Amino acid sequence: MLPSTVIIFITQEDIFSCDLSMYTFTEQCEEVAGLHLDDGTKKIFLNMTSKNGRPELISLLQYMKNTTLDNPDILVRDKRIRKLDQIVKEVKQSEEWEAAKMNILEIGIEKGQNKGQDRVNRLNRLLAEQNRTDDIIKAAGDKKYQEKLFKEFHL
Repeated sequence: MLPSTVIIFITQEDIFSCDLSMYTFTEQCEEVAGLHLDDGTKKIFLNMTSKNGRPELISLLQYMKNTTLDNPDILVRDKRIRKLDQIVKEVKQSEEWEAAKMNILEIGIEKGQNKGQDRVNRLNRLLAEQNRTDDIIKAAGDKKYQEKLFKEFHL
């Protein structure tokens, strides 16, 4: 027998449109109605938008949506959610987290710059292949014209 497995998805929208805070699915045979696998596998979808469900779950989901205990949508402020809030505050204030956040930001900026450079290089190469050197020079000093050329070449 396989060990029980629970896979949890946390969604920012109600992907099933039934206004529940939690949807639980178990394995079932598609060909034979009522035949369940009974392997202990469950998929749980937690929906941050619904206020229908256990107050503790709704409070957790609302906290995840807006990580502060001042959040008026948090219905239950028990020791578990207060402990979670304490951990989140510590992480937010830690130097390691700040360094990681800055590193992620720097990586994102670098990727964006590389993507932009690649786009400009492709445009310049295409223009050069068509002997449109005047357009290369004009685009270098005129952002609107450069955008027009990006559209022309579908870049």
